[in-house]
Amino acid sequence: MSLVGRKAAVVSLGMSCQTTLQIDDHAELIAKAIGDPELKPSSLPFDNIVCHPASAATVLRTDTFFPPSADQLKLLRGALWAEHKVYFRHECTLRKSRPIEYLMGTVNLARGYRDLAGKFTHLADKFRRLAQLERLIFVISNTQNDLTEYRDEAGIDEVVSMESIEALCDATDRYFGRRCEFMFGTYESRMTGAPKRPGLTLFKLVPDSSEWAGDHAQWAGVWTRYLSGSATAPAARSEIPA
Repeated sequence: MSLVGRKAAVVSLGMSCQTTLQIDDHAELIAKAIGDPELKPSSLPFDNIVCHPASAATVLRTDTFFPPSADQLKLLRGALWAEHKVYFRHECTLRKSRPIEYLMGTVNLARGYRDLAGKFTHLADKFRRLAQLERLIFVISNTQNDLTEYRDEAGIDEVVSMESIEALCDATDRYFGRRCEFMFGTYESRMTGAPKRPGLTLFKLVPDSSEWAGDHAQWAGVWTRYLSGSATAPAARSEIPA
């Protein structure tokens, strides 16, 4: 989950579950450093999907968090919104709680879409309400080791350019109408280019041996370095052009 409090929020922008796991695992450290004791886990749209930063930017530019109809979803292990390469990995899955689908080995797409649409309508509304908070920190990472599987399965490349990261930052600033803060955790082998954008802090992690969760100690260092620095000020919430 992401974290939302009375004054601030620390929010995953993807591109996989590791980002939100490492936010959630360090919730106490983050809340203490930010000075918002009400900062608590809260589900938001990008927490448990797999999508390239370019896809996330499209979602924000269009303010559309899921497809308008079931026929735009392709069933894989989860549901792929093929047009935008947004993979709802944990939606439309086979579950024992739906025994007929489970025994037949086929998800009822119409039912799955209804559940997905209801869930992401709610999550999108929560995401929009973040605009009420004083400080917004958005986190992106592509250090989940099994992202290569999603590349092969869903066509979502795990290597990203700094240009695409900065475009996502710009789209997020426009979405909320003000300057926000951004953190990007990556491996040297999974990025191209160099950061040039104010308000974006790059962290290069060392590849770890986890399947998908990431290295807790490295992420603790990321949070400590970022939140102990002077990059914590909300930059007077300067407005940006629409």
